[in-house]
Amino acid sequence: MTSHTIGFGFFLTDSPSAIDLVERAERAGVDTAWLVMPPLGRDTTTVAAAALARTERIRVGTSIVPAYTRHPLNLAAQAITLDEIAPGRFRLGTGTGNLGVMANGFGTPITRPTARTREYVDLVRTAIATGEVRRAGEFHTVDAALPHPAQVEVSLAALGPRMFETAGAVADAAMSWNAPLSYLDAVARPAIARGAAAAGRPVPKIITHLNVLGTADRAEHLAAGRTALLPFTANPQYAAMFATAGFPVGEDGEPTPELIDSLVVAGDETTLTDRLGELAETQDELLMTLPWPSGVRRDQEDVVLRVLGSLSRALVAS
Repeated sequence: MTSHTIGFGFFLTDSPSAIDLVERAERAGVDTAWLVMPPLGRDTTTVAAAALARTERIRVGTSIVPAYTRHPLNLAAQAITLDEIAPGRFRLGTGTGNLGVMANGFGTPITRPTARTREYVDLVRTAIATGEVRRAGEFHTVDAALPHPAQVEVSLAALGPRMFETAGAVADAAMSWNAPLSYLDAVARPAIARGAAAAGRPVPKIITHLNVLGTADRAEHLAAGRTALLPFTANPQYAAMFATAGFPVGEDGEPTPELIDSLVVAGDETTLTDRLGELAETQDELLMTLPWPSGVRRDQEDVVLRVLGSLSRALVAS
């Protein structure tokens, strides 16, 4: 299987620099720029609108819009509006986000997240695709018409097998986040296939998230990977997933070098080109983000953009 695309993702430190980075990614030839949004971060759909208006070819995706920060019809309307601004270039990624942050920050603990997310994504996807949705659900009862339908891919972020199964049932793609490839093969792909089979639909693709760093310095690689992964190794759900993938977290909660190597691809331009080219042959699609918050330099960003742009063009040509 050959990857259709390799996208470039990044956390928004501020809106103007994010728009500039999307423009730089387009100049480099990157297929998709993914805007990363924590539950209480900058609104990626707003930044996407500005970035789409300032560019001509690159697709812009959200990774992710936390689902419960807005009603499903509001999210569908945003997607349709963005598709009007740049037809065919907006990609919608959504999911639960960090449920602990949602509960503490918004004061709204999310009960039954899998069932709730399944209904939410199904409503969003139906509303976008048909321009209307009329349904009495368990969590939402809606009877509404939107301006018109649109063709916008809806991806669902997933971690555990039940959410990957949900993505198989209702989404256009499943999106992983800091999940080793061994976990995707052993757990995620079978779960997606089960969900798709139960829903009687084709198996959606996986958008595989990994980190990328343009440096051949091993110490810098490990330091950036440690900073980026510490919040995840400290999370019990992620720690369990890492153990399932064959990378158990020690009692000190530190990410091991082996875990860092599985999730952070680092090297000079030639090394990155070779390694990411190999990955593109085994993954449906790659979403490569800069390790955060590691203070990546602009020259390292340029290396990564050149590599991803070159590989994107090669995939299109093939």
